[in-house]
Amino acid sequence: MKKKIIIVSNRLPFSIRKQDDHFDVFPSSGGLVSAIQSLTAKTKITWIGAADFKSEDWEEFKKEEHELDFDIVPVFLDKVVEDLYYTGFSNTLIWPLFHYFPSYAEYDESFFKAYKTVNELFAEDIRAVAKDEDLVWIHDYHLMLVPGLLMQGEKKIHSSFFLHIPFPSFEIVKLIPEEWRTEILKSLLAADVAGFQTLDYCNHFKSALSYFLGVECINNCVNQDGHVTLVKDYPISIDYQKFNSAYNNEDVIKERTLVKKKYENVKMIFSLDRLDYSKGVMNRLQAYEQLLENQAEIKEKVVFVINVIPSRETISQYAERKKLIEENVSRINGLYSTLQWEPIIYRYQHLNFTQLMAYYTSCDVALVTPLRDGMNLVAKEFAASRKDLRGSLILSEFAGAASELTGALLVNPNDIHLMQEAMMQAVSLPESEQQQRMKAMQEVIQKNDVNKWMGSFLEDASAKTRQEEITVNIMSYYDRQQISNHYRKAARRLILLDYDGTLIPFYNKPEEAVPGELVKELIAKLSKDPKNSVMVISGRDSKTLENWFENSNIGIVAEHGMMYRPSKEAEWTFPPDINLSWKEGVRNYLTKYIDQYPGSFIEEKLYSVAWHYRTVENIDEDLIRTVFSKELISLNIHNDFQILHGNKVIEIKSAHTNKGQFLTHFLSKEKYDFVLGVGDDITDEDMFSVLKGKNQYTIKVGPGKTEARYNVVGVNNVLLFLEQLSGSSQLVKR
Repeated sequence: MKKKIIIVSNRLPFSIRKQDDHFDVFPSSGGLVSAIQSLTAKTKITWIGAADFKSEDWEEFKKEEHELDFDIVPVFLDKVVEDLYYTGFSNTLIWPLFHYFPSYAEYDESFFKAYKTVNELFAEDIRAVAKDEDLVWIHDYHLMLVPGLLMQGEKKIHSSFFLHIPFPSFEIVKLIPEEWRTEILKSLLAADVAGFQTLDYCNHFKSALSYFLGVECINNCVNQDGHVTLVKDYPISIDYQKFNSAYNNEDVIKERTLVKKKYENVKMIFSLDRLDYSKGVMNRLQAYEQLLENQAEIKEKVVFVINVIPSRETISQYAERKKLIEENVSRINGLYSTLQWEPIIYRYQHLNFTQLMAYYTSCDVALVTPLRDGMNLVAKEFAASRKDLRGSLILSEFAGAASELTGALLVNPNDIHLMQEAMMQAVSLPESEQQQRMKAMQEVIQKNDVNKWMGSFLEDASAKTRQEEITVNIMSYYDRQQISNHYRKAARRLILLDYDGTLIPFYNKPEEAVPGELVKELIAKLSKDPKNSVMVISGRDSKTLENWFENSNIGIVAEHGMMYRPSKEAEWTFPPDINLSWKEGVRNYLTKYIDQYPGSFIEEKLYSVAWHYRTVENIDEDLIRTVFSKELISLNIHNDFQILHGNKVIEIKSAHTNKGQFLTHFLSKEKYDFVLGVGDDITDEDMFSVLKGKNQYTIKVGPGKTEARYNVVGVNNVLLFLEQLSGSSQLVKR
């Protein structure tokens, strides 16, 4: 754990209010604050956030004796600027776009200007308190420019970022003006960790990087000018014990008894949401009305309790949404009410924890059907609270929680008929099935609670390898001797060698890059040592490598880890059935560039298609890479392939595996006390990132920044070094 953790969010974990001659503190509720509080016994916490109180009140407050869990750094904002930043850019542009409501988005230059100004103020306050060893954790869409701002200037401050809301597909990101979206994407790449709620959101972010910046994410990492960003999903959760144990709380029992008595003769469907158009309350009302219309037998036997929590009423869409909800509640009640029964009970108010738990633990059905949601903790809170293993959860498939809570009845909230059927199914679900479904959900939530979420993120953010810049380190004579000494002492060695650009120089035509006799002899000599396992790990196809090394008893890994043959006598192993239907569309796309760029050609392998342009003159490589990334991403709907930009080649390969993933699996079964990995391009960075152990040595061929421990210049230096290891004294020339 770092010396200090600095939490940065739009709001502070509490607010203060002046009461007569003193100040009262009102802590914020929520899992994040509780989880961070649990760290205070282990490390110092500083929390930076916008103040909802005046600076003079803060100065007066500090003179009083208040026990706070965190060191607080309030950011004081001009009210006009704050409104443009928060109500404007954050919630009138980013929020609707990231929740797939583009028609609600407003594009205003003053919004972005204010957003940038506020992010700069946050960055300044972070700089004032952060030291090199501190971990800075930035939260959510309000502060997406802060990571980039912290890496500007002489004093670069590393940070990590977590987005609590969805990250949308690149088609939605495309709607953001180019200057704004470019600055946001580049800023997020300045973070050491860019965390998202689900794997889908990670993939959307990767697609946006590829489409707009021409940047590829390899092995969940993006390497930009030597800075590595880990892109990973961290599904946020709740304090399971808090909600589960509250079932037996005396106050909760009393409140639950009152609620059950009030609705003792009906099945209760409960809905809780903050006022927001993304929550889908109108869709629920439509489905419920259809249920009342089509299922006459349930009239007076069910009640729909809707609690809407006030939020952002100053934004026009929110005020309009409130009016629309209330008009429809009144209309439905007017149509279907009887003297003894009202079908909908509507409340527009906050609930305290006891009231919330009473409704969670007394309702028969929880209806949680947002049109789009980053995670949705209401679903997890409801499931965790049901210590009695009763009740049913209807959950939108567009909530992040849907991938975890498989015990829920999943629905498309836009399918009103399906919603109505799910309600009917839920109110009549047998108790045995309720128990089975609830138990499955509780096991997932208990295992992956908020502390697991926080611990997982902080572990990655704290990892030293994420904090260090990738550097160039030309291998010295001393380094060679040190590796050679270790090699001689080792009892079991693994030697991993890329082919093109590592053992053989590049050729204009790939088929001409045949290994010479001296290279074959060198490989044979290394492989004959009983202590050695030699493996050529290449992007080449299996048949070519098999033919070239037919007389060497070595392991061969073809097509970047897709195929593997452990020895000359062994059979090739292939991955299980994977989708390759994308290849035809990619091949057709690449074909049009052959005529446009004379001398270029297509090479097709079993799991990839490559476009070579080594002999093409006067080609703008940066432009062509950006164009390819933008256009190919539209064919990659299901993230079936990766785009690799190599040395005068663009290769589109199956996303099923890579060299690093192959090695991780291989080394989990085989143990070596000396490992050497040598390669020259971006696909070898996957291999280098895996080989970080004390007894594992990695070498990049070429001068570029790399994950490898050392650099060497040129193929001949690789061969000379391998010759040194083999014990031969003959100068190796191709």
